[in-house]
Amino acid sequence: MKQNSSSCSMVLACSTVLATGISVAQTPSTIEEMLVIGVRDTHTLRTDDTMVAPADTAELLRKMPGANINSNGELTGIAQYRGMHGDRVNVMINGAHISSGGPNAMDAPLHYAPVAALESLTIRRGITPVSAGQETIGGHVEAVTHSGDFGFSDKFEWSGRAYLGGQSVNSGIVGSSFLSYANRNHIFRTLLMTEKADDSRYTDGTIRPSEYTRNRFDLGYGFRQGDHEFSIDVARNDTGDAGTAALPMDIESVKSDLLRTRYAWEHSDFTVSAELYKNSIDHWMSNFHLRTPPRDNTNAPAPNRYRRTFTTSDNAGFILKAENFVENGSWIAGLDGHYSTHAALIGNPNNRAFFIDSFNDAERNITGIFIERSRIMNDRTGMDAGIRFNHVRMKSAPVGANFSNSAMMNGLANSIASRFNEGSLAKTDDNIDWFARLSYDYSPSITVYVGAARKTRSPSYQERYLWLPAESTGGLADGKNHVGNPSLKPEVSHEVELGFDLEKGKWSLYPRLFAKNVDDFIQGTPSTDPQVNTFAQMMANMSGAAAHTPLMFNNVEARYAGFDLEAIYRLSSSFDLRVVASTVRGERRDIDDNLYRIAPDNLILALDYTGQAWLGTVETVTYAAQNRVSTTNGEERTAGYSVVNISAEIPLSTGLDAGIGIDNLFDRGYRDHLGGYNRAANPDIAVGERLPGLGRSIYGRVTWNF
Repeated sequence: MKQNSSSCSMVLACSTVLATGISVAQTPSTIEEMLVIGVRDTHTLRTDDTMVAPADTAELLRKMPGANINSNGELTGIAQYRGMHGDRVNVMINGAHISSGGPNAMDAPLHYAPVAALESLTIRRGITPVSAGQETIGGHVEAVTHSGDFGFSDKFEWSGRAYLGGQSVNSGIVGSSFLSYANRNHIFRTLLMTEKADDSRYTDGTIRPSEYTRNRFDLGYGFRQGDHEFSIDVARNDTGDAGTAALPMDIESVKSDLLRTRYAWEHSDFTVSAELYKNSIDHWMSNFHLRTPPRDNTNAPAPNRYRRTFTTSDNAGFILKAENFVENGSWIAGLDGHYSTHAALIGNPNNRAFFIDSFNDAERNITGIFIERSRIMNDRTGMDAGIRFNHVRMKSAPVGANFSNSAMMNGLANSIASRFNEGSLAKTDDNIDWFARLSYDYSPSITVYVGAARKTRSPSYQERYLWLPAESTGGLADGKNHVGNPSLKPEVSHEVELGFDLEKGKWSLYPRLFAKNVDDFIQGTPSTDPQVNTFAQMMANMSGAAAHTPLMFNNVEARYAGFDLEAIYRLSSSFDLRVVASTVRGERRDIDDNLYRIAPDNLILALDYTGQAWLGTVETVTYAAQNRVSTTNGEERTAGYSVVNISAEIPLSTGLDAGIGIDNLFDRGYRDHLGGYNRAANPDIAVGERLPGLGRSIYGRVTWNF
């Protein structure tokens, strides 16, 4: 039986093993009846096994094949997988979906799983099963925070984890404490976390603003009796001042209340689970409290250009799932829903009459149903297949604005608002997803894999209901104004993937080739709406910014293709050579242009040492030049670069570990292609210049598991 840190795509067993309800990872290797036909289809990083410097969990994606991060700030990382990013990548936190509080994803989903509270981060490699989530057109990521374990007797015992870390690049410091009090039937748990940092430094200066503060409090209870388990958890995430230099505003506060409850029945022949969750997010942001306040063309204060925005996101959902084990495999069926409402009101603290209803009760509700089958075809061949139906309902309340200092702008804005309000805003999409994949054990050491899928995604509320040209685009951060389109069609992707797993002798090799065509891909294209274009010109004149034709979200044709790989070669009993490589091409099929913000080709080459007294890693991280850029989005090319990182971990005593590392050892100056463009006045970085990568950072941590 293959042993690795990732799950197989299909794990099936004889009736003796099925009766125990034991998974592959839990099954002792002495059970020879176990039959595994499948592939390494997930990649998992556990934070206690991985040295981590940044506070943003999304940064961990850089270590995974095919994955990356669009970084708009030190706490504002947006997941990218095989070129797709933002809402196209399904991100779950402890099994729940969280809709960002802000229309520019300042609090992207992984914001709610801080590194100091994180237990593991898992990415599904390749084609995602329909049971994993509702809209997985761009992949699936799962973050799990610490929750503790039940005990083994009736006696209650304490256990927990303390974490203390810091880094030099921004004088950042973080501390967290997780405690649980449990016996075999009950567990009470709590987590406290606090972190803060100053502005980050790069080779030639400082990124202003990039400071941050964040606090977290979790409280939970679990009950287990026989085959049944119930839990309820609440969390309060309180993010304070946090710079997002790639966006028009910075975070003033993000106050989030998260509730999740779960029930599971694990019978010998089947499992049943039910989960309910609810999240309420209030978010303030501004363009003056952290960054240099707006000034006019003569460099005098410009109080009419001050902006402060209040946004809310109320979202709730459920997941009902049942799995039935049969002689030659299993069936999974389920029903799930996610329902969200968003609002955003832009104001000016110097003019109480000024306002823009950027979004007014914009709803996006999805109810899905799915069924999935895993089957052993013969002693070498396995099959996974499934189908899902998603019913999507969207609508928006009427919007409006008052540009009290400009009668002409006010009249034009109200004309655009009236046209929007009188239009057909209630939209319904019925989307069908399916997937199928075969795995074949070519030999005891080689498993070949082939898969195909149809995946869909309905437009986001920003893409449909952004009625005035603005940069509220889910974190695209291209510096261009966009306008929504209520008539958008859902995206439909057809994808194929081919790969193999080789585990033989000193080699472990997991390469994948993939390609997908996306029909009705949602992309901003130059607006031809005279009212919208005139208003954008007037906005540019008022703000002193360079005028450009706004982009309207429209359906186009696109394709993605690429290759990614993870591999390990065991040099000796103590040394491993590790490789993670990724390449992807994203381009339009309707015109000659590339897609925006696609990760350049990249390679991690690492030497890992595992000794009796300590662990260590030396790695080079190399990014190629990115010359395949989007002309439509005005994207700039970037040069290639390499940085060297080193880290070491030393067990001090039972449960107590200390680690230290240096990122960018030689203080290499470079521009991260996915880092966005500077939007804040800064003596070291011009407005509109691509933001630099961080300079040398010495970091350390101490963890105590007890």
